[in-house]
Parts: sequence; structure tokens; C-alpha cells
Amino acid sequence: MFLAFLIAAAQPDPTGLTVLAEADTRLVTIGRRLSKGGAGLCGGAVANPGWTIEDAEQFAPPLRAQVRTALKLGDYPTVVAVEPGSGAARGGLRVGDELLAVGSAAVPPDPSPRSTRARQEAIEKDIATALAAGPASVRVQRDGKALDLQIKPERGCTTEFLIGRGRGLRAASSNGTRVVVSAEIMDFALSDDELALVLAHEMAHNMLGHNRGAPAQRIAGADRSGARSKDREREADRWALYLMARAGFDPGVAPGFWRRWGPKASLGILSDGSHPDWRDRVERAETEVARIQAERAAGRDLIP
Repeated sequence: MFLAFLIAAAQPDPTGLTVLAEADTRLVTIGRRLSKGGAGLCGGAVANPGWTIEDAEQFAPPLRAQVRTALKLGDYPTVVAVEPGSGAARGGLRVGDELLAVGSAAVPPDPSPRSTRARQEAIEKDIATALAAGPASVRVQRDGKALDLQIKPERGCTTEFLIGRGRGLRAASSNGTRVVVSAEIMDFALSDDELALVLAHEMAHNMLGHNRGAPAQRIAGADRSGARSKDREREADRWALYLMARAGFDPGVAPGFWRRWGPKASLGILSDGSHPDWRDRVERAETEVARIQAERAAGRDLIP
């Protein structure tokens, strides 16, 4: 989704574009699993119905023809991946479908003369809004014909997941409805479980209302974070492990991840003190993972 930010102004390489598109799909798939796993802990419907959309509008006009060829995009925002069994799949969406309208809102036929995500962001916002209220109607173009389809909502947490322009292993953030991570973090994660840990941590901030001005999504579970920054980070760490487990990821990777991540990402004496020391995160993760294992062995629902 933020492929253009990663490539910047350089001439895009077709192989690199494909790799980045695959990374985008991976991110969306993991994030969607976490969102669905959070059903019962937060209200609402999963914002992403199980598709990945790319739009050549993200790139400067001279590059768009090459981008469309490399990613097999049409003139409109195009579906490049559909998760099997998802709301998008059950609604009949297919790879290659070009999005013409969401509900009564038509997608502008002419892309902006500058690189922007405006069209794609409008589609994502309209879909999330529609799914929160019920089924979403979309019109797509397939093989030159317009088709009207309907996507049904799935219970979960309303968080989007994006690859951002930020750089480094600390470049992960949330704003109440969105989670953004850097390409470096995605490369650093040794498995989908480790990447899920980072995404679930930021998603937990959204659920708990830790973002300034953003309301909490939480409807179940205990929030012990209080007002201090380090406590909020510790609580997001704790919730992340439950979100992972509920989504079918292995929270047991957390201690090892923090051991690898800490020495590489720590700012040492330059740290602003907003986050716990990585050793503290390892110790707390080990304790919480043991608690999750005990809860699971006892057949109890995993609630933070």
C-alpha cells in the first residue's frame, strides 16, 4: 500500500515491485488474522475484508505505466490478492478486479497528477465505514464488464496495517485506527509469528486507547497501564501476546524476539525513557507466556 514511499523517486524495478507487493500482502494477511482474533475483546468489524489493493496513483505519472505492467494493475485501484475464505472472497472479489465504486461513492476515473494515496485511502475508509454498519456494496470492473458485489462484515477490531516510509527497527506506530511498520522491521522478523508480535503490540495501543485523542476499542480484558508511558508499553506488550494466541500465532517467540531486537534497536543513554528496557520486556514476556499456556491447558478463554 505504501510501495511508492519505499521506492521513493527511483526508477522502479519490476522484480522489486513484485517483492514489495508480496510483502504488502503478507502484512495485510497477518494483520487481518490479528483483527479477527480480537473479536470479543473489542467491538466492531474487521476493517479489511481480506483483500490487498494497489493503485498506480501512488507513483509519479512517468512511472505509472511500468508499475501497472509489473503489478498487473488497471487504470483504477486493483485487487492484487484475496485471502481464501475471507469476506472479500465470499463476496466474489477476484485478483485483477478494478474498483469502480463503494456504495454510492464512485472512484474518480482520472488519477492525480502527483503521487498520492488519495483514491485508495478513500476506498479503504468507505469500506471500513460500510462494514461497521453492515454489508458493503462494491462495483468492480472485470474483463471489461461492471459487476456489483456485496461484502459481509466479520467481527473483529477495526485496525488497518500498512508499510510506511519510516526507517529502522523502531519505526512502528499506531494512531487509533491504523498500524504502520517499516520495511526494516518486516525484514528483521524471522517468522510471521515475530511480525505478528510487533503488529499486535501496536494494535493493542489502538484497542486500549493509548493514542492521543483516539477512543479505546476495548470491550473486554483488563487494562492496567495507567497514564505513564512505560506502563502503557508494558500493557501493550501483554495484550499483544493474547492477541497473537487468539489469532493462532505463537506468543512463545516474544522473549527471543526482544533479545534480538533490544541490543540492535536500543538508543542506550540517548533513550527518551518512554519504553521499558528490552530485558524487562523479555522477563515479562516469559511470565505472561507461561500464564497463557496455563490458561489454554485449563481450557479457559484467553482474555488479557
